[in-house]
Amino acid sequence: MSLVPLYILLLSTGLAATSTSCARLSSHPREECPLYTGLEPVRVNPAGALNRHLRVEVALRVCPAETGLAEIQRKRIELKHDLLVLLSSKTEAELNHPLRVENIQQEIQAMINQKLLKKSRVVQVLITGFELE
Repeated sequence: MSLVPLYILLLSTGLAATSTSCARLSSHPREECPLYTGLEPVRVNPAGALNRHLRVEVALRVCPAETGLAEIQRKRIELKHDLLVLLSSKTEAELNHPLRVENIQQEIQAMINQKLLKKSRVVQVLITGFELE
């Protein structure tokens, strides 16, 4: 197989972008990446449930350390907005699913890495509070 079709295959599956970003982050062990805990709790009405409230607290592990923390801090308003949009789109069925926290962690990480961050990456999302009232 020639390199051009292989590269096109990698691009179409998203593996090329993933492998590039992983190589860049491999020089930063996850434990050395700091946690960003500067976000206030996010409180939304779930989709179709105006009488219910979802309250979520999030901490983000970002790499590389200085660049990641600075970029997240600079974009915290956009981050809060995007979290509000994402979380308010969740239905009660999604929020009652047994893997709801894990699913939301993955969605938050993907959303931040794809939409917000250019010079760094969120390598872990920690849900530190999750309450559906």
